[in-house]
Amino acid sequence: MTETQHLDPKVPGIVIRDPKARTVALRLTGIVKSFPGVRALKDVSIEITAGEVHALVGENGAGKSTLMAIASGALAPDEGTVEIAGQPLTAASPQAARSLGLGIVRQDPALLPDLTVAENMAIGVGYTPAGRLAKAPAWAQEHLDPWQMGINAAGRVSDLSVEQRFVVEIAKALALKPRVLILDEPTEHLSLEEVQRLFQRVRELVAGSTAVVYISHRIPEVKQIADRVTVLRDGAIRGTFQAESVTEHEIVELVVGRSLDTVFPTKGCVVGSIGDEVRLSISGLAGTHFHDIALDVRAGEIVGLAGVQGNGQTELIRALAGIENASGSMTVGGRPARLGSSAAMADAGVVYVPSDRHGEGLFMPLSVGENISMKTLRKVSSGGLVSDSRIAETAAEQIANLSIKTPSSRTPVASLSGGNQQKVVLARTLLAEPTVLLAEEPTQGVDAGARVDIYRILREAADQGAAVVILSSDGVELEGLCDRVLIMSRGSVIAELDGDDVTEAAIARAALTSTSVRKREEPSTSRGTRFRRWLRGDQSPAAALGVLIAVIAALVGMSNTVYLSPFSLNNLLVMAAPLILIGVAQQVVVMGAGFDLSVGPLMGFLVVSGSFFIINGGNILVGVGLMIGGAVLTGLVNGMLVTRFNLNPIIVTLATALALQGAFLMLRDTPGGSVPVEFSDFVSANIGFVPVGTIVAVLVAVVLEWSLRRSRWGLELRAIGSRADAAERLGIRAGRVRLLSYVLASLLVVPAAVLLLAQIGIGDGRPALPFTLSSVLVVVLAGASIFGGRGSFISIVAAGLLVAQVLGLPAFLGLSGAWGYWLPGIITIGAAVFYAQLRSIRKNS
Repeated sequence: MTETQHLDPKVPGIVIRDPKARTVALRLTGIVKSFPGVRALKDVSIEITAGEVHALVGENGAGKSTLMAIASGALAPDEGTVEIAGQPLTAASPQAARSLGLGIVRQDPALLPDLTVAENMAIGVGYTPAGRLAKAPAWAQEHLDPWQMGINAAGRVSDLSVEQRFVVEIAKALALKPRVLILDEPTEHLSLEEVQRLFQRVRELVAGSTAVVYISHRIPEVKQIADRVTVLRDGAIRGTFQAESVTEHEIVELVVGRSLDTVFPTKGCVVGSIGDEVRLSISGLAGTHFHDIALDVRAGEIVGLAGVQGNGQTELIRALAGIENASGSMTVGGRPARLGSSAAMADAGVVYVPSDRHGEGLFMPLSVGENISMKTLRKVSSGGLVSDSRIAETAAEQIANLSIKTPSSRTPVASLSGGNQQKVVLARTLLAEPTVLLAEEPTQGVDAGARVDIYRILREAADQGAAVVILSSDGVELEGLCDRVLIMSRGSVIAELDGDDVTEAAIARAALTSTSVRKREEPSTSRGTRFRRWLRGDQSPAAALGVLIAVIAALVGMSNTVYLSPFSLNNLLVMAAPLILIGVAQQVVVMGAGFDLSVGPLMGFLVVSGSFFIINGGNILVGVGLMIGGAVLTGLVNGMLVTRFNLNPIIVTLATALALQGAFLMLRDTPGGSVPVEFSDFVSANIGFVPVGTIVAVLVAVVLEWSLRRSRWGLELRAIGSRADAAERLGIRAGRVRLLSYVLASLLVVPAAVLLLAQIGIGDGRPALPFTLSSVLVVVLAGASIFGGRGSFISIVAAGLLVAQVLGLPAFLGLSGAWGYWLPGIITIGAAVFYAQLRSIRKNS
C-alpha cells in the first residue's frame, strides 16, 4: 500500500503518515468484563494505530479504565483478546504487557509511598532501562528534571505533593519509550504549563510512531491533542470520530447520551437567595505560602478561589479546614474557630471536601453506606451501637437524591467510578448540615454528566444556608457556579470579581497579569533540610539507639565498674546474638506487611528436634539438617496459608505457634538430650571478648540490609509492604515474594536456635517461648513500620543490643527482677512516642 504523507497541523514541520496507512499498535477484540452486579464491558472492539493520539471519552463508570486495565495486563477479560504491536497478550500480566511495549499512566498512580522516586521508576520500567539500582537515582533524575517540578529522585514518594506524584507516574511511563502509551486522566493534577509540556512530549512520541490512548473528561484538551475520538457509554462503543469533525458540545451529548440544556444552576446572586448573615469571616490569615487574607462569605453564597497553580490557594483552603497551620482570626457562624485543628473546625460546622478523594476523602475498604454515614454516626446509632438498617435507610435516601450509581449501599466504595465516589463524599458532607462547605477541585476526574449533578449539589447546599468556598482550576466552572471569585497570586488576593464580572476571561486575565510580589519567607538552610530528611530516613533509629546504648553504658559504668569489663561485655553480646537473629527474622516478614507469632515456638521446636541428634555419639549434621528442614516446612505452611488462602497472618502464625509448642512438648515433655561440650564450645567461640555468634548475627543483618536496598528481592518486598495493590499492578508477584519472606524468616530462626541450644546445653524448648515477644520488641525499637515497607536491619542490630543491655541492668544496679520486665516496657513506649514524633516531621517544616 502506498503511503501518503501530510504535515501534522499540531507540530509544524513534522511529517506523519496517512491514518489509513498506519499499522495497528493496539487491538482489543470482543472484550467482555463483568463484576458482581455490573456488566462493565459489552463486546468492545477498538483499534489504535501507530502514530496517532486516540482519545477515549465517556462518563465515570462507562468502562474506560476497565478497558485500559485489560489492555495493560492488570485485569483479565472474561472474553476477548488483546494484541500489542501485533503480538497477543496471552496472560493478564503487567510485566508481559510492558515487555510488548505498553506503558500506562493511571488515574490513581501506581506508586509505592515508602520507596524512593528512583526505586518506583525502576520497578515501573522493569529494572533494565534503569540499570543497576545503585545508578537508578541518576537515571530517574534525568527523566524528572525536564518537568521543572523540584522532584528529588532520591526522596520518598510519600514526601511528594499530589501534582509531583502524577509527574513521577508520567515520567515513569515515558521512560519506557513505549510503542503504546495509555494516559488515563493525566492532566487532572497538572498546571497549564505542565499540561503543555506533556502535550509536547506526546506529540514527539506520536511523531516517532508511538500510539497514544488519551482518556480525559476535559473535552477542550481532547480536541486539542487527539486525532480520533471514541465514545464509550454503558460499557459499549457508541462511535469513533475524527476529532476535527465533531464539536465539544456534540462530544458531551454523545458521552452522556442526552442533551444538556443547562450545565450550571442559577446563581444565588441572580435569584437573590444570598442572605445577610456572615457564615465565614477571616482576617489577617497567614500560613505557608499565603498571607494577609481577609474574607467574608454569607449564607447562600458560593465564593471561588482562583489563580495560577502554586500561589497559595491550596494551602489557604486547607488552613480554613484546620488541616494546615495558620495564624490570624476566623469565625464560623459568628463564633471564633480554632485554627490548626480539623476537629475544632468540624465541631464549628466546617466540612471539607478534599481533592484527593482516595487518600483523604474516602474509607476505601468500607461500603458506600458506611462512608456516607461516617460524619453522622450518632444519627444511625443507639447506645454506641451502629444500626445497619439505619445506615441502609440513610444511604438509600442519599443515593437517590444525588443519583449515585451503585448496586447497593453495601457495595464497597472502592468499586465505584470516580464521579460516583465523589458523590459519596458530597453525600456525607450534606448529611453533616455544614455551616461552611469547603470544596477543593470538586469535579476533578469527573465526567460531564456527573459534573452537572455536583454543581447542582453544591448550589443546593448554598441554598440551604451554607457558605460555600470552592477551589478550582477550571475557569468555566468558576464562572458558571460562583457568585464571587477571589484571584490569588504569590500568596495574596490580588483581585475580586463579583456578579457579571465573574467570567473565565476576567479570571484568566487577573491571574496572568498579576504583578504582585510574594511575601518573603526565610528559606531553610540546606544543612537543616538534609538533617530533617535524614531524620525521616530508615537509618536514623540506629543512630538514636546507638546514642542511648552509649549513655546507658556510661551511666551504669560509673556506678559499677564491673559493667564495662570484658567479661560483662561478652555476656551482653552473647545475649544479644539470638535477639538480633530473631529480630531480623521478624523484620523480614514485617517488611512485607506480614507478622509471625510463631518464631519463639519454632525456635523451641528446632532446639528440641535438634537435641535428638546433637548429642554425644549423635550425628550433628543430621541434627542441623533436621532443624533446617523443620524451619523450611514451617515457613512454607505459614506462607501458603497467608498468600494462597488469604488468611490473616496473625491468626495463621498464632495457630502455627500453638502447634509447634504442642509438638516440642510431645517430643520432650521434660528436658533431655545433653549437648556435647565440643559443640557448645564451637558455637560459643570468641574472638577476643566478642562472640563469633554475635559477629555472624551482625553479618546476616548487614547482608540483608544490602539486599533490601540493592536487590530486586528487597525492592519488591518493600514495595509489597508499602502498597500491595500498586505493587501487583506493576507486575510484582506479591504472593510469591511474601511466601519467600516467611520461609526466609523461619530459616533465620535456625542459627538463633543453634545458639540457644549451645547456651542451655539441653533439649528444652520452653526457654525459647519469650523470644516471640522479644522479636516484636526489637522490631518496634528499631523503628520499623508494623504496616510494612519501612525499616532497617542495621537498626535491628542496635535494638537487639539495647534489649540485651536493658535485660541485664537489674543485676548491675541491684534492682529486683521485676525491673527486667518494666524497663523494656518503658523503653518500648518511649521509642514508639519518639518515632511517631519523628515521622510527623513535614517535608517543609
